[in-house]
Amino acid sequence: MITRAPRRTRVIVIGCALALLFAVPIVAASGLGHARATAGAQQRLAGPIAMAPVAQSAAEPGRGSQSAPAPPASPRREVARAVVAAAEGAAAGTTELAVAVLDRETGELALGARGAEPYYTASLSKVVVAVDILDRRRLEGLAVADPDIALLRRSLGPSDDGAMNTLWSRFDGVGAVGRVSSRLGLSGTAAPRDPSQWGEVSVPAADTVKIWQHILDEMPPADRDLLVSAMDAAPPQAADGFNQAYGLLAPAVDGPGAPGAVAKQGWMCCFAGKYYMHSTGAVGPDRRFVVALLTRVPRAPGWEVSRQELTRIATAATQAMA
Repeated sequence: MITRAPRRTRVIVIGCALALLFAVPIVAASGLGHARATAGAQQRLAGPIAMAPVAQSAAEPGRGSQSAPAPPASPRREVARAVVAAAEGAAAGTTELAVAVLDRETGELALGARGAEPYYTASLSKVVVAVDILDRRRLEGLAVADPDIALLRRSLGPSDDGAMNTLWSRFDGVGAVGRVSSRLGLSGTAAPRDPSQWGEVSVPAADTVKIWQHILDEMPPADRDLLVSAMDAAPPQAADGFNQAYGLLAPAVDGPGAPGAVAKQGWMCCFAGKYYMHSTGAVGPDRRFVVALLTRVPRAPGWEVSRQELTRIATAATQAMA
């Protein structure tokens, strides 16, 4: 939850009302009852992701009585669109769902009705900062020590807000938003109005998918594996005690016999009486589908109801991938 305090002592706690409070200059204490209008008008996605070519092969003419060999199966088209439709169909009427899905096998990108609308990131901004740190280390020679890498892992796996506070301050987190947006061609991502409030970075589902695509397909393998392994090691209970085994990390999606996922979660309270609950990541064999599920949900029913809602949406989405 978020409250207002003197500028040098403000803290964000991303998580539930029982979240730990971190006493550092850029993070702020939580409280109930504060409401603020959400950021973001509808933004247009800048530049479609290129469609990947679909392999085609013609069968050779039959010889003698032998049948011609069957052509290899082509990847199914419009699966991403079906996934988006399933997710939106599973959402409750009171849930403001932004969804975007990229099929990395075919190149198909599908957006829901709110897919280009910016949402507050909550802990999803940790991915933006981690990408910026590793890209700058490679491109600009940014000095990143082993303790910094440990903080990066802590911020992504257990979603440790204290680790993020240090990274945000040490590596110009507020500037990371603009740098990543420029490098990746993001269309609707913006830094927070208050530079100390990293949970108030705003990002559309469409841009979130582009960030994940950058991680999986454009970063060097060592950097990609660092980020993916950190998120893949996310424990069911986050550093602040919040249950983050929901959405793409729920057993129905990431448990035994399920498609499997690597994901980053986000949760934050309270703006205009809403919880922000997010689940974003890559799903299925070879991480074929990149999925961004961003939600604003009524605060009154509580966190567990919000988790169940996002799990229901994620489950419907992954079932449409079959």
